[in-house]
Amino acid sequence: MTTRRAQVVGQPHAQRQFLEGIHIVADLLAPTLGPLGGHVAGSTNANTKYELFDDAGTVVRRLLSLGTPQADIGAMLMRNMVWRLQQRFGDGGTTAAVLARALTVRGARLQAAGINAMELARGLQVATTAAVAALRAQTQPLAGEVDLARLAYAVTGDRALSAVLGELRALLGPEGHVQIEKLVAPYLERRYIAGAHFKAQIASMYFYTDTAQRHAVLTAPAIALVDEPLQSAEAAVALMEAALTRGAKALLILAPEISGPALHLLVTNQQAPADKRKLLLLGARLAASVGERSAQFTDIGVLTGAALLGQGRLRSVRSVRPDDLGTAVRVELAREALTLFAHESFSATIRAEAASVQTRLTTMALNDEERPVLTRRLATLTGGIGELKIGAHSELERTLLFDKATRALHVLTAAQRGGVVAGGGAAFVHALPALRDLPLQGDQAAGAALLAACLDAPLRQIAHNAGVDAPRLIAQRVADAGAPAAFDAYTHALVDGPACGVVDATEVVIGILVNAVGCAHMALTTDTIVYHRAPEQSMNP
Repeated sequence: MTTRRAQVVGQPHAQRQFLEGIHIVADLLAPTLGPLGGHVAGSTNANTKYELFDDAGTVVRRLLSLGTPQADIGAMLMRNMVWRLQQRFGDGGTTAAVLARALTVRGARLQAAGINAMELARGLQVATTAAVAALRAQTQPLAGEVDLARLAYAVTGDRALSAVLGELRALLGPEGHVQIEKLVAPYLERRYIAGAHFKAQIASMYFYTDTAQRHAVLTAPAIALVDEPLQSAEAAVALMEAALTRGAKALLILAPEISGPALHLLVTNQQAPADKRKLLLLGARLAASVGERSAQFTDIGVLTGAALLGQGRLRSVRSVRPDDLGTAVRVELAREALTLFAHESFSATIRAEAASVQTRLTTMALNDEERPVLTRRLATLTGGIGELKIGAHSELERTLLFDKATRALHVLTAAQRGGVVAGGGAAFVHALPALRDLPLQGDQAAGAALLAACLDAPLRQIAHNAGVDAPRLIAQRVADAGAPAAFDAYTHALVDGPACGVVDATEVVIGILVNAVGCAHMALTTDTIVYHRAPEQSMNP
């Protein structure tokens, strides 16, 4: 009986095996690049329906194995790079794959000619830093809804959908949350819901101001946040007296539970005749897990100025002071959804907290378990939610529309935050002058020359997919014209990119460059590969 051992592969075989998988993935994705690129069709087996994809992230996630470890090593490297770009920016995976392949192939030739791999990599990193600075220098801000719609069209190729996406992002801002709903018939519509939103359950039907519609509305209410079950009448009385002392005419109480004598007292007050009732009341509990409820209490405190009351907090409920209560312009509760409209006076505090959450998201790993919670918090703090409803006759069409809209929203968010550059790979070409006079010598200079030789690869691929016979000539014409010139794949003409809507989000372009260089760096500087006997396959790249 023989035991299979792990296989160890060194140079030159290691690099060849990296290149095999890199070529396969790049060949698969490259024909889809640009507005005139195609789609990728695939199925899990011969008995299932084919799926049609036009985004690189979904395509590579379907690649669990190419059949041999030797091909998988490079393919999985590309898969990881493309999927992470998809997760962070929603786009750019195909461009990164084309650029990474060009860098790896040309870099391997330089190494075969005697260039030191580590010196080559150091020069490549220095050149990348210079190129990133050049890309930022080319950046132009987005002027408004029209520019956003143009950028969305560059991602989706659908003018009607792009117009709606441009409007959504223009009105909601880069942090605004957009929910996408798929319908089973051709449809395209949007709806806006103002305010901060929380799932909540009313403590008693007697708190509804409109029982028939199961709807409660409070205008200019005081807000009490209670981090423990509210059960005693004394605690309820303390909250009501604090609200009256503030001069409030309404009071919202949010607690994990409102029951017993406290609920009885509150309901009795609510049922009193309007001329004798001193406070309009609404009691509810947030429908969230303990951990998420804590985050929601924090956000409501930021939005309203309310302090959290209870054992172990600043003050107990019975010791509540009027300034422990928060306030809001308006509060609504309907269909187990609490909507809160914050006062302008809290704007500075809200912006500061939103910036803090955004910073945490920027530095957080894409697969961090806390990321979805922070994303929802950011939507809550920035205020306003958009609903996008899209539909088509077939499930395949609906899925394509959904994927296009999702990708475009990611790109528009990045563009609103960091501006845009000439699109279609033109910005990379315009960064070339920044690489000419770098203070590098020997093999490090070869690394800078490597990046300079490959930066036009995405533009050449787009021109090729558009049917151009001499893609390299197009790249040269764009370089000669200078920023912000771009290649229009539809007309084969050179245009002013930002003026004509041929643009890419700067942060996406920089992300593409950095990730592509990182992928090539790994392939070019790895000397030894260890193949395990039974490697695990994972849907998560």
